[in-house]
Amino acid sequence: MFTTLSDKLQKYLLPMANKIGENRYLQAVKNAFLISLPFTMFGSLVLALVNIPYMEKLMGAKALAQFQAAVTPIQNVTFNLITVVVVLGIGYSLGKSYQLNQIYVAICALAGFLIVTPVSQMTEGGTGYSLNNLGTMSIFTGILIAILCAEAYRFIVKRNLIFHMPDSVPPMVADSFISLIPVGFVLILCILINIFFGMTAFGTFNHFVYQMIQIPISRIGSSFPATMIAGVLCNLFWFFGLHGNSIVYNSVLSPIFKSLSLENLAAFQAHEAIPHIITEEFAFYFGGFNGSFIAYPVLICIFLFFRKKKAWKSLGEVAFIPGIFSIYEPIVFGLPLMLNPIMLIPMLLTPVISCVIAYAFMYAGLCPLCTGVSVPWTTPMILSGIITTNSLMGGVVQIITIGVLTVLWYVFLKILYKQEEGSENEKGAV
Repeated sequence: MFTTLSDKLQKYLLPMANKIGENRYLQAVKNAFLISLPFTMFGSLVLALVNIPYMEKLMGAKALAQFQAAVTPIQNVTFNLITVVVVLGIGYSLGKSYQLNQIYVAICALAGFLIVTPVSQMTEGGTGYSLNNLGTMSIFTGILIAILCAEAYRFIVKRNLIFHMPDSVPPMVADSFISLIPVGFVLILCILINIFFGMTAFGTFNHFVYQMIQIPISRIGSSFPATMIAGVLCNLFWFFGLHGNSIVYNSVLSPIFKSLSLENLAAFQAHEAIPHIITEEFAFYFGGFNGSFIAYPVLICIFLFFRKKKAWKSLGEVAFIPGIFSIYEPIVFGLPLMLNPIMLIPMLLTPVISCVIAYAFMYAGLCPLCTGVSVPWTTPMILSGIITTNSLMGGVVQIITIGVLTVLWYVFLKILYKQEEGSENEKGAV
């Protein structure tokens, strides 16, 4: 039955998932966030460092304030300008995909984004861009404008509406003249967008996108049921040997969860109330999206209760180090969990239980919300919980979750153990 179902999934769902995953725009957005990763991760480490609990008692209030002020520029360029990095990344990625001049497409995307971004009047005179309009508040605006600018640039180039230069002209000079008309078209288009929305009740394109697109999408993506269902779908795909995280998370949910994380991070920086329970960090380190809540309970069960089964013990020894760092493919394909009907139930229940426990603790105020501080997805459990919540309770919640899930997995591993032992005894009797 499961083989037939797997074949049907391979036939119908996998091509659909591949098509979504290979979508040019989704790929560009994903690549842009990957480009931004070193900046946000380094900024997260610095932010976590300056906000270590009890740091004020260790350094003194004045020294801590001076230290925090000194590293503020790092936070500005890694978090408060995140949309600028994403816009450049999308422009570059789409330019490369369309075999255009990547640097010109990237700068066009940035210029277009700055045109539609409102300019603020400074208190000391003059004008400038508010960091709020270059950071998380404008992430969806940046994505849309970057895609629009890249497509507008491509529209002109594809129709050969460019200056053609002789071969004797140096390449850099030729590129400048070739890009003149596409660049002009993109900038004029963005000016028209700016003028149009200036005549509406929204005032700016940024405000329109934030109110009509970013807020509704974020509310849907940050809902508890949506997160739980996404986690179940991830593990369902893994059950059939498909990379659930790539299909469910990377292709669809990544931009939504990242924007929620960045909003939490902005609030954490400003020492304000953190707005969202559901974020990328919640999904990965509390909601079971990265496989640790399968790897840890299974490995605990193997080493504590099923050491006598040589095959499982050997698997545990091989999977132990990868499992600590959230790499659970050896367990999925080695135990195996894949296409194992007994294992389907705990696989589907794992994200449900982990989400319920973490959400309940955070909703009740017993555990701080994820601050938006980013850590590598291979960060071991407990440590990841402490860092992402800036609290020991984050690690405690992970320990509780692992404990509950260990009981769940023990029940089903015991069933599998007895089944395999029975089969081996029958073979021995024959």
